[in-house]
Amino acid sequence: MDGAARITQAQFKKLIAARTVIIVDTRNADAFAKGHIPGAQLLPLEGRMTWPMEFEKFAQSLEKTKKTVVTYCA
Repeated sequence: MDGAARITQAQFKKLIAARTVIIVDTRNADAFAKGHIPGAQLLPLEGRMTWPMEFEKFAQSLEKTKKTVVTYCA
């Protein structure tokens, strides 16, 4: 595995119900537009020249929320 923490669907549902999660969709904008988890924020990983700077800014804003961050790409 890649070392990233994994959670079950049941754990994810509990986080959503408790409103203690920020959901980040890392797919491209087209895939996001076709459908995504309600409330998810788009932060695509592919094809972004400014991605490192955008991610840094985004990550700093996430730290302030004190919420669990869940990312998905499929």
